[in-house]
Amino acid sequence: MNYNAIPGELKKLPNWVCWIAEPDERSHSGISKKPVNPRTGGFAMSNNPDTWADFDTALAASSQYTGLGFMFSGSGCFGVDIDDMPEELERYRNGENGIISEFVNTLQSYTEYSQSGTGIHIICRGKLPKGGRKKKHSFGGFEMYDSGRFFVMTGDYCSEYMNIADCTESIKPLHAKYIGAGREPSAAPVRHPVYSLATVNDILSAAMNAKNGGAFRALYEGDLSAYGSHSEADLAFCNMLAFWCGCDAEKMDALFRSSGLMREKWDRKQKGTTYGAITIARAIADTRTCYSPSSKEDDYSLTIGDGGQTDEDPRIKLYSFDDMGNAERFVDLFGGEIRYCYTEKKWYYYNTQKWCVDIIGAAERMADRAVEAMAAELKAYAQTDADEGTDMQKDFQKHMKTSRSNKSKKAMLSEVQHHVPILPAQMDKYRMALNTPSGIIDLRTGDLSEHDPEKYFTKITSVDISSAADCPRWINFLNETFNGDKDLIRYIQKALGYSLTGSTAEQCAFFLYGTGKNGKSTFLDVVRDVFGDYAANIQPETIMVRNNAGSAINSDIARLKGARLVTSVEPNEGVRINEGLLKQLTGDDTVTARKLYSEEFEFKPEFKLWMATNHKPIIRGTDTGIWRRIHMIPFTVAVDDDKIDKNLPYKLKAEMTAIFKWIVDGCMLWQKEGLKMPRAVLESVREYRREMDVISAFINDCCNESGSVAAKTLYAAYSEWAESNNEYHMSNTKFGVELSKRFTKVHTVSGWHYTGLSLVAQY
Repeated sequence: MNYNAIPGELKKLPNWVCWIAEPDERSHSGISKKPVNPRTGGFAMSNNPDTWADFDTALAASSQYTGLGFMFSGSGCFGVDIDDMPEELERYRNGENGIISEFVNTLQSYTEYSQSGTGIHIICRGKLPKGGRKKKHSFGGFEMYDSGRFFVMTGDYCSEYMNIADCTESIKPLHAKYIGAGREPSAAPVRHPVYSLATVNDILSAAMNAKNGGAFRALYEGDLSAYGSHSEADLAFCNMLAFWCGCDAEKMDALFRSSGLMREKWDRKQKGTTYGAITIARAIADTRTCYSPSSKEDDYSLTIGDGGQTDEDPRIKLYSFDDMGNAERFVDLFGGEIRYCYTEKKWYYYNTQKWCVDIIGAAERMADRAVEAMAAELKAYAQTDADEGTDMQKDFQKHMKTSRSNKSKKAMLSEVQHHVPILPAQMDKYRMALNTPSGIIDLRTGDLSEHDPEKYFTKITSVDISSAADCPRWINFLNETFNGDKDLIRYIQKALGYSLTGSTAEQCAFFLYGTGKNGKSTFLDVVRDVFGDYAANIQPETIMVRNNAGSAINSDIARLKGARLVTSVEPNEGVRINEGLLKQLTGDDTVTARKLYSEEFEFKPEFKLWMATNHKPIIRGTDTGIWRRIHMIPFTVAVDDDKIDKNLPYKLKAEMTAIFKWIVDGCMLWQKEGLKMPRAVLESVREYRREMDVISAFINDCCNESGSVAAKTLYAAYSEWAESNNEYHMSNTKFGVELSKRFTKVHTVSGWHYTGLSLVAQY
């Protein structure tokens, strides 16, 4: 057990116990886990904190027992237990999308493999939504607890998320989807009429002689050619059997065993049952309509997937005549390409490469198409009327007419919202991946994979990447701009490569400083065009101190979620950087933000700030915390008017594909070498810091570093100097704090004095 990996936030809590494994025939694992009081060896109780201990005490005692455990009651945390999913776990280990990756990447909190080895535990901060706490599905079990239970801890972490995150909001859609009120997410479908043929031979005869009996016969004889795998064929055949057997599981099993599809896997133990039983249960759950003896042509329909479907095998799904039915139809048609964000109150649609905010009425057009698709269901209702003497076709036509109204379509879309929810935290969450027109680049390796809607990218670069392209004009531009400084150009390449990622490991901001006509704007324009959606621009005032600014992050910051490169140009002379905000935006702190007319949401900035300026913004802080974040890139080469190439921006943009490859190469270099500042940048930062050091400037102008001076006299001289030279005037207290960092302050009979410092004669 690697208990060192357990987050410090949990270790600080006094909620720790040990546990022992006891044989238990009733448990599918063969054991039950009993919590133990680390101090006494007696049993621990979830409602009695006196039977728990601190982490160190429990850890020391754990060697005497099976292991270490964590009680949730009163901790402010909750746990998510996903178990009995060996196949899903293997998919997760292989980097594939699935249930486990959905939970891990949505919650983004500390995750470890469970003791059973067939699932995971996720521990989060926050509150669970109302509803059930436990749900068993055919494919595995889900449990969520914030009290009355304990987790066996392994320390065997299995994700990149090593901290405890507040998941009060992000757990809601997962809870609704997999647990809800503790029942199945949707009610069992109504199957009518329910009728079962008497014998297996009757079923075989009816099924094989039906209008589309060829598909049934092929599967019964073991023909897999219409399906991608044996398992797909198994499920397709079981769906047919459910129709003909009236969802009688015994008859379905008997018929399957007599078919050419039967194999050893059918009886293989799986998730406390068998593969065959799971397949039958799934088929029954998917079946809405069963065989009716009144059907003259035995032309049946099934509501299963499209594997093996042919024109002779129609599978028309029927829906209720209300808003819920219309919403279900919409989701079946378009559920994979549309999402609704309650936080932003906006629809998102997928355009085959990225998810886009719907500002063009895409959701409304999908609603139109969903209504138009209703016409395909008329035949099914006509058959039902003929078979059962009903007027369902007439009722359905009336419902179709009503559904075409604007009011009904709005009601449909309103009902669809909770079927396709998405949180801001689910979008653009892969920090070391980049979405491009040609696919998704893994920035750790440079490998390219296909677009994937389940990764929820809302941004994309403007150009593809090409390994064959080169960019001689761009390289020449850099050499001219930076006077051939190879170290500086290599640093620029790595800094841009770092900016491609969502990492903020370097915790820095880039300031491009120099007088006019030196390439700053051209440089940023080209880079911004390459980054495409990943680039954003802000007003310089956003990160400056403003007299009317409150403590809240404004909407200018809120729209930067998911951006990688943020540019800003030309702050006014004499403005002062909001140092606290700059530290927050360049670090790993979570920012609470709100877009205009939207709800608040939290995100961790992943953008890198690039500000071009002719005037250095004022920095008053003298601590390392602010100055280590400043990377001042000098643009010192001014271009004469007669040598300015007005077509240069167009020439550079013609090389954007190659420039993109150059920046990606820079990302690889950054990961290999880091982002150490070259001499030119170091010297620029040192000069900048000296210019911002008001105390040093005052001492240089007005003092000798010898003798002594009264503190009151020194502050009066500083105040006069600051006013005369239009310098920053700090308070007496602030002045005293800064001086005390450099000179000794002593108290004498005449008051406080600084030693080693005196005023020049004129003062």
